[in-house]
Amino acid sequence: MPIDFVILWVDDQDPKWQLKKNQYQIASQELNNKERYRDYGTLRYWFRMVEENAPWVNKIHLVTDHQVPSWLNADHPKIHIVNHEEFMPHDTLPTFNSNAIQMYIHNIKDLSEHFVLFDDDMFIVKPVKENIFFNSKGIPKDILGFNVINPVDEFAHIFINNLSLVNAAYNKHSVVKKHLFKVFNWRYGIINVVNLYLLPFPTFTRFFDSHIPYAYQKSQYRTVMNLYATQQNDTGHHRFREMTDISHWLVRYQRLVQGDFVPMHKSVGRLQYLGERFNKHVKLMTISDRQMDDEQFDKTVRQLKLVFEDKYKKSTFEK
Repeated sequence: MPIDFVILWVDDQDPKWQLKKNQYQIASQELNNKERYRDYGTLRYWFRMVEENAPWVNKIHLVTDHQVPSWLNADHPKIHIVNHEEFMPHDTLPTFNSNAIQMYIHNIKDLSEHFVLFDDDMFIVKPVKENIFFNSKGIPKDILGFNVINPVDEFAHIFINNLSLVNAAYNKHSVVKKHLFKVFNWRYGIINVVNLYLLPFPTFTRFFDSHIPYAYQKSQYRTVMNLYATQQNDTGHHRFREMTDISHWLVRYQRLVQGDFVPMHKSVGRLQYLGERFNKHVKLMTISDRQMDDEQFDKTVRQLKLVFEDKYKKSTFEK
């Protein structure tokens, strides 16, 4: 069962990219601030971790806008450089909206049926086997955890847009009754308590989003995007993030309510922020950006790179 990795990446310091981006009016500054594009300069370490910790990967599809790092061995047999026009409708381009890009990734040429979607701040920090993402039958692993919307910014609207489509099509109590042991599972840990607390609510108020690389089946991804073709088309044509966007999480939400997944351990990964001490027990880690001035950001990223440089040596993905 070949498993591909798909990673979205942008070099926000590239003058050509900046010139292209500045030609267009941003719809929402909050949804498109610099934290959404800021590159840590850690992509080479992402590749080093993959080679060391997931050497079984079939293919790595690096999705970018004609930006190939000078250090990358683009001729490596496992690397596929994918430019946006190769899988997105031409009238959607250029795009600076990761939600829009994710609407079409199932169209990437030669993408395997089983793939894992990464942002460039998601890392495999310890050795993993294929079964961390899929079971032996190729079913994705996930967590059916409940949560609540925290409407503190415009980004919360994207969760709401995904949820409104799910709630319109599925009855929460019917889903719970049909998939009770996927709603309550010992692998979820404390999430079971939250699920129990939110159980009486008549609709899904949000799902638990672990912010780690997500496993997908291409056929399932395509089915959901076809089902919500209007929303896919609208989001795909938003050059920048907008409050009316949907996201790839809609594909997850659909499979959760249908029970088309295998429960996974909550402890396999976690989200943390730049500057925080690493959790030594997780295998998957997302290091998220947060608001800080440029001087603090540069200092924190330098420290992060030193840690990575010390631990992960040059890979065959580098020249």
